[in-house]
Amino acid sequence: MDPADIVLRFLESVGKRSEAEFYLSLFRAEPKEQFAAISVDANVARHATEAVVLHLRFLSQLGLSPVVVLGLFEPTDAPDHGARIRRRLEREGVQAELVADDAAAITRAARAGSIPILTFGLPDNRPETIATAKQAPAVDERFAKLGQLLTGLATRKLLFLHRPGGLRQRGALLPIVNLTADYSSLLSSKELSPKERAMVVQSRRLVYELVPHKLLVAITSPLNLLRELFTVKGAGTLLRRGALLSRHSTLAELDPDRLRQLLASAFGRPPADAFFSRPVSQVYLVENYRGAAILIHTELGQYMSKFAVDREAQGEGLGRELWDQLAAEHSSLFWRARPQNPICEWYGKLADGIHRSPDWIVFWRGIPTAYIPACIEYAIRQPIDIPPLGPDGA
Repeated sequence: MDPADIVLRFLESVGKRSEAEFYLSLFRAEPKEQFAAISVDANVARHATEAVVLHLRFLSQLGLSPVVVLGLFEPTDAPDHGARIRRRLEREGVQAELVADDAAAITRAARAGSIPILTFGLPDNRPETIATAKQAPAVDERFAKLGQLLTGLATRKLLFLHRPGGLRQRGALLPIVNLTADYSSLLSSKELSPKERAMVVQSRRLVYELVPHKLLVAITSPLNLLRELFTVKGAGTLLRRGALLSRHSTLAELDPDRLRQLLASAFGRPPADAFFSRPVSQVYLVENYRGAAILIHTELGQYMSKFAVDREAQGEGLGRELWDQLAAEHSSLFWRARPQNPICEWYGKLADGIHRSPDWIVFWRGIPTAYIPACIEYAIRQPIDIPPLGPDGA
């Protein structure tokens, strides 16, 4: 059996195979060096090396070569950790190479199918100095160097492997952090450890100051690395720049081709031509047409005609951010979805109530009780904007 197929079968235990295959094709379509950088915390390197090596072996079997980074926060033993991880990878038949913090060297290693291992905190970051290195620059300087490296590689995602996993607030996992809106309140939380607070601070520096392209940062446990990479929900805390939203009063103000492409990506098929001539009251559009919410004003409240997020962006928290803005500005909303649509589970958590019919589930939020029957009737009678491909269309 193909080693990649073995890994995909493993991923079925943590998420949908279709999601894993989608992300795998996305990652494989890019230059190898752009895939991801994985920062291995000192505690993880000491106590969870086997989990790290296992997941790196899986990624290598999928043809992916993440850059492994050690010593960002605690550089003292990073050289030993890096050398040990390389030895264990090589015993597993995985090519690994200790590299300098040089984008060209890392690119050569990654494109040759080797996993680059970079140890920060060395005087000149040359592999031959590993045995004697004792001094390390301050954490801010190390992250400045990391920012230069991620910029040179055009890396898409940085993952911090943290033994406790993602950040927690009130005992519950914090799945997404908007580094614009949530930053100050999160830093003031007493539930963050000093290490976690430093991760948030340095992540914001990377996203806003040090890396010019779009960079996603995630904090997860070493056991959940593959789930974080290959599922929409992830398995940790995603830290991301706040999206730029624009508001429009008609569909005519939008680029019809880009809107059509967004809806086709979100729903799996394009909208009917008649959709673009239907009146709307407001459109919330995420920058670069990565998401949109389309509203129609009624006497009953705002009817949400479409809520769409580009498939690639569905694992980036854009949907939640778009919804939060929508809900903050509209106290009453109602909408519908096909029962087969996987988003129904999420919609159910957002809604005050739902109504199920054979063809549609109608959701509402902030709607007066007396208006609910009329809202259900209105939603069910709306035209089908996304023609189905089969008998169970959406």
